[in-house]
Amino acid sequence: MSDRPLFITGATGALGRRLIHEWLDGTDRTLYLLIRRKGRLSTQDRARKLLAPLGLDALVGSRVRAVEGDVTLPGLGLDPADRDRLRREVVEFFHIAALTELNGSKDQCDRINIGGTTEALRVARDLLEHGRLERHFHFSTAYVPGSLRPYKSFEDEMAPEPAHANHYEASKYAAERLVRSAMDDGLPVTIFRPSIVVGDSATGEVTEFNVIYPFFKLYVHGILNVLPARADETFNIVPIDFVTRAVRAIASRPDSVGKTFHLTSERPPSIGTLLRVKDVEFPKMPPVNLVDPEEFDRGTHSFVVNKVRRFIEPYLGYLRCQLTFDTTNARAALEGSGVTFPETDYEFLKRILQYAVDRKYLIA
Repeated sequence: MSDRPLFITGATGALGRRLIHEWLDGTDRTLYLLIRRKGRLSTQDRARKLLAPLGLDALVGSRVRAVEGDVTLPGLGLDPADRDRLRREVVEFFHIAALTELNGSKDQCDRINIGGTTEALRVARDLLEHGRLERHFHFSTAYVPGSLRPYKSFEDEMAPEPAHANHYEASKYAAERLVRSAMDDGLPVTIFRPSIVVGDSATGEVTEFNVIYPFFKLYVHGILNVLPARADETFNIVPIDFVTRAVRAIASRPDSVGKTFHLTSERPPSIGTLLRVKDVEFPKMPPVNLVDPEEFDRGTHSFVVNKVRRFIEPYLGYLRCQLTFDTTNARAALEGSGVTFPETDYEFLKRILQYAVDRKYLIA
C-alpha cells in the first residue's frame, strides 16, 4: 500500500471521478473515498459501481477504500473506527464535494457548500492534530467575487463587495472565507478556483451534464428563443482534463501551500462564437435571437421578459461575464509541468456540444 494515501469527498461528481481515475491510473496511491449510503447499496457497492465503467472496480478493498459518510453531517458522519483509520493513514485531503447547480436553492447551497466545508475543515484539523495530514485542498470557484459586475479577481484575495448572481456563488464565497480563516490559523491549505468545468478538451466527454449544460438545453430544445446578451460578451469555461491535470501538478508542489489558483480560460469564447457553432455545425437546432440586455430589461413584452428571466436569471452573470481573472500563481506553478492553459475556441465548443448531442442530452 502507498504510504501517502488521499482522502476525497465528492468522489461521485464529474471532477472527483476524473481525478480518481487519474490517480489510480498514474500513481500507486491508496484512495479513501467518502461515499453516502444510498438505498440498498452499501458504500462498497457504490464505489464498485462508480469505478466499473473505468474497469477499476476490482480495486475496491485494496487501493480504493470506501468510507461511509455525508458532508452535511457533523464530522462528515464518520464513525470512530473510520476516523481513526484516516488519522493513521491519510496525508492529503481533497474536499471536492459541492452543489454546483446554478439554480440551487439557498438552503441546498448553504447546507452542502457552507456546511460541508465547515465539516471538512473540522475533520482536516482533527487529522492534522491527531494524524499524519500534511495538506488540505479546497475546491472553490472562480466566481466567488460574484458575476454581476465588472471586477478583476486576484488569486490570493477575496472581493470586499461581492455581487453574486445566485445562491451557488454566495455559498462558495462564504465557504472560501471559512477556509481562509482556517489557513490563517495554521491549516496547510491550497485553494483551487476553476471557472465553469465542461467536457474533455479532445473528446468533449463529461460524466455529468450540469452547471452550463442545462442552459444550453433551454435553447437547443426550443424552451426559450430570446437571449439577452451581446455577441461579443464572453463566458469562461474550462475543459475538465485541464482542471484535473493542473490540480495534480500544483498539488505536487510544496510551495503551493497557502496559495490560491485560478484555473480559468485566458481567452474565453464569446456568445457570438457559440451561436455560430450552433448555426453552422447544428443547423437543425432552433434559432436564437440575441437582444441587447438593456433593451431587454426595458422590454414592453412583459410575458416574454418574465419567462426568459425566470429560466435564465441564475446564468445571466455567466453570459455577461464581467469578471477577469489573474492567473499569476497558476502560471508560475504550471511552468515546466507540461500543463498549459486551454484553448476554448470554436472547435472546442463544437466538441462539447457534439458530445452532448451524441449522448442524447441535446437534440440536434
